[in-house]
Amino acid sequence: MYELDVVTPESLGRFVHRWYGLPDRPPVDLPLPGVPEPLAGWYRVAARYSLPLSRDHAMRPWTDLRPENGMVRFWEGADDWYSIPDWKNWKIPDVGVPGDPEVYENDEFPTGLSLSRFLVYAAVYEATYAPLHGLVYLEPAPDELRAVKVRLRELDDALWHWPDPRTRYYGDDDLLGHLGPDRVVLAARHRDALGRFDGLGLPWDWDTRQA
Repeated sequence: MYELDVVTPESLGRFVHRWYGLPDRPPVDLPLPGVPEPLAGWYRVAARYSLPLSRDHAMRPWTDLRPENGMVRFWEGADDWYSIPDWKNWKIPDVGVPGDPEVYENDEFPTGLSLSRFLVYAAVYEATYAPLHGLVYLEPAPDELRAVKVRLRELDDALWHWPDPRTRYYGDDDLLGHLGPDRVVLAARHRDALGRFDGLGLPWDWDTRQA
């Protein structure tokens, strides 16, 4: 997961390719006039895959991006949503439209994350919390949490401390984990990768292999 250790504008495409494999659809030329480039990049990447990249939260179709009270909502869940200021209102004279605006939670609270970094977070969140192969264990004891952590590597970029530094992202080529005092959430690119944790004897609250 080297592309997640130092998050750059190329991290989104590289992560999606690594996690989901080769795209199964041809490139398409989407008309995205005025849409900030990081968000336009998400739509271009997502259009190459028949499996939706956003399955826990919903990424609004690019045709549905519209300002509401000066904000443009683009990614939303049951209880939260994320938006950027309406780009028609934040054009800077002699500069044009800033290409990488800050993302806001629920239209009110600045996340401190630029759009390009937030979209990498969203892609990893979706891969972790809406996996094809995964394990969940809630309220682990401290020794149980440590036993899982030593089988993974903490991702280096400060992005993975957000929004709560007590709960951080881990991974390797085949696994992602979101681990903290209240949870162990694991996702795998393939079923066999979950076997790394079978010897721990944890009573998983959710195991896709048992579905």
